[in-house]
Amino acid sequence: MTDIEIIQNDTKNTKIRKLPFDRPTGIGGTDANKLVHGEWLDLYDEKTGRAEPINLDDVLPVQMGITTEQFNREWFTKQTGMVVDIQEKPIWYNDYVYGSLDGTVRKDLTILHAVFEAKHTHAFNTSAKKKMEFVDKYYPQLQHYMLVSKLPKAYLSIFFGNMHYEYVEVLEDRKFQSMLLKAYKYFWNAVQKKKPVATNWKEFHGIEDEKE
Repeated sequence: MTDIEIIQNDTKNTKIRKLPFDRPTGIGGTDANKLVHGEWLDLYDEKTGRAEPINLDDVLPVQMGITTEQFNREWFTKQTGMVVDIQEKPIWYNDYVYGSLDGTVRKDLTILHAVFEAKHTHAFNTSAKKKMEFVDKYYPQLQHYMLVSKLPKAYLSIFFGNMHYEYVEVLEDRKFQSMLLKAYKYFWNAVQKKKPVATNWKEFHGIEDEKE
């Protein structure tokens, strides 16, 4: 797929429209969330073609997030004074781990400072507990993007409904990133050898559930 589409109307006016790039083959940021929070066999089936990826074209919250992504960048800059550059192509960590970032942040117009990730959630997620749960949900994705970009922090920029905005700074967690890499290596080896992996994050790393 090409990166742009040239559109010419009846009045001979030409417009250039950017097209989304094809999703690369490998492990990306949303896959990090799935590996940490879900069952690996589901993702294995998707990566090996045994199951179709979930079609999100008609999922309203997802499409709202995509539609408001550029406005999210602009609002973040307005609130912080930091500039967000659009990252148009994936950043590769190795031959099977990559990141498709929403953007990178420049603090003083020259030095890359952090990863930028835009999200749009519902208006009832503003309590301290709900916000913590929301950050935890996307923590693997943020750590994945910091890993591939080699940036020390990330900003999670969040619209809550249409009345509230916050951004959260998340620092790199090298221990967690190391755990991600270990899981990635095992999982991708299974994908390439077509050997199903019926496990999950906690079981793989020997993490016991916290007792209430």
